[in-house]
Amino acid sequence: MHKKYIVHLTNEEGERLRSVVKKLKDSSQKVRRAQVLLKADGPGWTDVRIAEAFDCRTKTVENIRQRLVQDGFELALNGKQRESPPRAKVLDRAFMRSNPSVG
Repeated sequence: MHKKYIVHLTNEEGERLRSVVKKLKDSSQKVRRAQVLLKADGPGWTDVRIAEAFDCRTKTVENIRQRLVQDGFELALNGKQRESPPRAKVLDRAFMRSNPSVG
């Protein structure tokens, strides 16, 4: 089966990814995305082999490839920011002011 989303990194993108991996200062997710993109660049590694090497699912590798092609380098590396929190606040300031015994 041919890949639908082929990764072709520029020299600058490759250097930036290598820098992220080398420093290991960013989040573990960002470092893993950088590692996946570096291995996905070119014909050498399959998605299954990349997933095994970095202890993630094959679907994760496919999603990173797809995000690079569709959304660009920055979103593929940094991920999408949530528009809202995953869960609504349970306690807010108004509730805390009206119920001082709780806080």
